[in-house]
Amino acid sequence: MDILTRRLTVAALLVSSLSVAAIAAHVLEQSPAGTTLVLSAPRLKSMAGAPRALLVDGLFVETAQGRTSLSPALTEPPPPGAGSWTHRATLADGRVVSLSIVRQGDRMTLSLTAQPTTGVIRWGLSIDAARDEYFTGLMERVVDGSQQASWAPGITEAMNLRGQKVEFLVKPTLSVYTPFYLSSRGYSVTVRGTWPGHFDLAATNSERVAIAFEGPSLSMVINTASTPAELVRAHALEAGPPFLPPRWLYSPWRWRDEHTQRTTYYDGTPVAGPFNSEIMEDVLMMQAFGIPNGVYWIDRPWGVGKPWGYDDFEIPIFVRVGSTLDLGDLSREWADAQRIARERPDLKALEADVTRWFAGRSGHSQ
Repeated sequence: MDILTRRLTVAALLVSSLSVAAIAAHVLEQSPAGTTLVLSAPRLKSMAGAPRALLVDGLFVETAQGRTSLSPALTEPPPPGAGSWTHRATLADGRVVSLSIVRQGDRMTLSLTAQPTTGVIRWGLSIDAARDEYFTGLMERVVDGSQQASWAPGITEAMNLRGQKVEFLVKPTLSVYTPFYLSSRGYSVTVRGTWPGHFDLAATNSERVAIAFEGPSLSMVINTASTPAELVRAHALEAGPPFLPPRWLYSPWRWRDEHTQRTTYYDGTPVAGPFNSEIMEDVLMMQAFGIPNGVYWIDRPWGVGKPWGYDDFEIPIFVRVGSTLDLGDLSREWADAQRIARERPDLKALEADVTRWFAGRSGHSQ
């Protein structure tokens, strides 16, 4: 290494050290002394009003006696050169609280624990948010709550969840909730466990993401990366990759939300087929245009009257039909499904019979 290279390297290290020191100094000006944990993260994107570090503050534990802000001793800087560390502090009730940071490359695990755990109700903390930072994830909805809220007239919310609050509870709604979100700054958070919790994505405080979860302890994984795809990949490996589905699931699907029985097809031709007119029309039109149909999802209502109308019972039917659909086969399958419905009016028994029958006819083993 020549003299110029060594000087540039030393200068870069000095600038980096000064930047972290400046961040810490700025944070201490904004918060009570020692109450902010500074987690350096070089892969974070540079955004207005945000350093290349995650600033964690507002740490608390809640017990039957109320909420207690955690001691500044827990957020003191780590020992020089330490990649992982643990700080401990004793609360007024004699409980010993520990904050641990474990670094593995671009992955950090933050854990809060207490001894004893008896009486611990909830943990919480906040992460700084830049002015133009956006957040996505957490749920398969654009707003938390009932599914109707996600398509309400005049709705403006979309994938950016900034300004929203999301509760993690069992709710009567259709969605896939997971305690994982990613940020446009280049980091993601995954809260481990299944305890009820709450995310406040810069809603109450525009400069903070507040996270609170019930349970005897709190553990979260923080990943940093250059692209959202890398963050999602890291989360998938953390949570466990999905099982590889059978090949037929990758073939083209056709589905309608409702299968209405009509008297004519789209061009006015009278319906004379033995089963639902819209299914017949879909199949004929796909054949006419050469569109392959690997799976046809027959959703309700697909017959006349209950239980195939609008009630609390639904049997979605998935028919694996290969690359092309034989109308004779579909006609026979339709007749068999109607026969099962007539012979077994009891809904639970009917559900079991239909599930077994279509599972056998749909080639799930391939």
